[in-house]
Amino acid sequence: METERSKEQYRECMRNHAASLGTYATDGCGEYTPDPSSPGGLRCAACGCHRNFHRKYVAFGLGGGSGGGLPSPASSDDRGTEGKRRTRTKFSEEQKEQMLQFAERIGWKIQRREGGGSAARGDDEVARFCREIGVSRQVFKVWMHNHKNSSVSSSSTTITTITPTAINKGSPSSLIH
Repeated sequence: METERSKEQYRECMRNHAASLGTYATDGCGEYTPDPSSPGGLRCAACGCHRNFHRKYVAFGLGGGSGGGLPSPASSDDRGTEGKRRTRTKFSEEQKEQMLQFAERIGWKIQRREGGGSAARGDDEVARFCREIGVSRQVFKVWMHNHKNSSVSSSSTTITTITPTAINKGSPSSLIH
């Protein structure tokens, strides 16, 4: 069985050799070739750059050495999970509305769970709400964190107007102490 290391391929060098000059220039190295004389073998024999400067491709598939899959660029989102990413949670409009109303009611904060035996009253309320709308407590907590600044609440928007008569109510002598 092939290891993950054998599926990795390092292609063209992406190192910017002119970064100190404020411009962009690559050396034209087309593929990483390990240099056996360098310590650890992580330098390229063709251009002398470290392997990390070369574009990494990961070949997915079951076959052996003859094109066992299409090469796909590896990204920073792949965290050792072989290309599987967490699926994004989709909420219905009804769930969004209910979560918005509940979050405003509790003040956009969920109390921490206590490690002891009995749960706090607020925690029971959050758990009950999450069961009712069909989301986990963690998903609701993340949703609240992502939406606490973007929500427009009628209770949080207060407009204060200052009229000239309100300013002139006090006499100038009462303003100076």
